[in-house]
Amino acid sequence: KDFLEEVTASVLTVREIKTVTTAPAMVQSIFDGLTVLMFDGIAEVLAIDIRGGEYRQIQEPLLDHAVRGPRESFTENIVTNISMVRRKVRDPNLVVESLVLGQRSRTEAAILYIKDIADPGIVAEIKRRLAQIDIDGILSAVQINQLIEDKTYSLFPVTRTAERADMVADSLLEGRIAIATGESPFMLIYPTLFIELFHSTDDYYERSIVGSFIQPLRFAAFFVAVSLPALYIALFAYQPEFISYNLLISVERFRSEVPFPVIFEALIIELLVQLIIEAGLRLPTPLGQTVGVVTGIVLGQAAITAKLASPSLIIIIAIAALSIYVIPNYSITQSVRILRVLMIIASTTFGLFGFVLGWLLILSQLADLESIGVPTLAPLAPTRYKDLKASLTVPPLYKRKTRPVSVPIQDKERQR
Repeated sequence: KDFLEEVTASVLTVREIKTVTTAPAMVQSIFDGLTVLMFDGIAEVLAIDIRGGEYRQIQEPLLDHAVRGPRESFTENIVTNISMVRRKVRDPNLVVESLVLGQRSRTEAAILYIKDIADPGIVAEIKRRLAQIDIDGILSAVQINQLIEDKTYSLFPVTRTAERADMVADSLLEGRIAIATGESPFMLIYPTLFIELFHSTDDYYERSIVGSFIQPLRFAAFFVAVSLPALYIALFAYQPEFISYNLLISVERFRSEVPFPVIFEALIIELLVQLIIEAGLRLPTPLGQTVGVVTGIVLGQAAITAKLASPSLIIIIAIAALSIYVIPNYSITQSVRILRVLMIIASTTFGLFGFVLGWLLILSQLADLESIGVPTLAPLAPTRYKDLKASLTVPPLYKRKTRPVSVPIQDKERQR
């Protein structure tokens, strides 16, 4: 034992060294890519981490763009990702606990949190859920989220995926916990509030008045993206008395030439929009942008010329589709695409009553969700008046003297 300690301290210049005492553990270390050093006459071996290999270089973020922020995103190397976070948070209280997930894939993972800020109960709960994972393979961070979240079939995400080190660093400083995995260019952040999914990195790199102007715009875009086609159907098909006479006559003049009811008209255009979005995502980037723009213009004009859709409905669907991408979080944009179709069906079936009922169901589901035991709809429900202003607007930095109270933390003081 003294000889191994002397070799580790004086001979080897690698920090990641562990002692292995059994043959199965030694074999598993070799399969994990470690170098095993054995000595004649000693029953223990040294497993040395000198793994190399080719990895993707640090590039600009694909989803979380920032105009003035850093131009670096995570890669598929967990060591690189953790080091990027450490450069942002140089606090000795930053804890990185490593673990291995997947019986066959042996995927490296790590839990990151600041020991004197994060709530010990939430940290213990995350560790408990991760320890219960017993599966052959984990290939991405999203799979971990599916295994530890409470309600898998919810339309709304209860975690935030971050591909930027500054987003993770800011979350850690607020008392959140991050989960990193090997072979995944994202980190998971727990707990996550629904209202935070509308925050963008640029909000904190611009003046507060700019962020405070854009923040309500995103909430309005969310409502428009979900509601506008359904509201159009509910009003024009069931309650036309709520529409001004001139507008009603103008719209009905064009709709009189369309042979379909308004519901089939809306579903046809919505289907075309969804196909264009999916085609743009799957095609190579330069080709996808061109195909998306050209196809949208050609099909829209062709639908009007062929009397398959009215110009007013095409405008409504186009505004709703455009509003989706005002929301900075990709998971929410995917949820909105499904919610919009469901709202169209509800408004077609029950009219304005179905529209209101649909929104009640959406709000009730949001109020029922939790992220590792924390209500997702906070600070709205339950109401946390202290966090409301900071959630709906972007206050100046000198006014953010305390951390949010909607998430349990130890140290509430941010500025002293």
